[in-house]
Amino acid sequence: MGRFKAGISAEASDKNPEKFLMKRCPHCFVSLELDVSRCYSCKTRVGHVDKHGKARKKINWYSYAVCIVAWGALILYVRWAFF
Repeated sequence: MGRFKAGISAEASDKNPEKFLMKRCPHCFVSLELDVSRCYSCKTRVGHVDKHGKARKKINWYSYAVCIVAWGALILYVRWAFF
């Protein structure tokens, strides 16, 4: 019952996880301040802290767009080459 909870203030409890002092990068697990938007270690974008003290991963919309364009190009190539 005496678990160590890194990053939680003294008055925070399991019922109210919103009172964190720091957040952890979801990629490299470095402790960050709450107001930073990029990890200083791995340079990835981080979001707000979740209920476990880790920063949320921001959605990389550029990667989704590139993936959709690449699939479209592959489909067009297959249609052109084989049909």
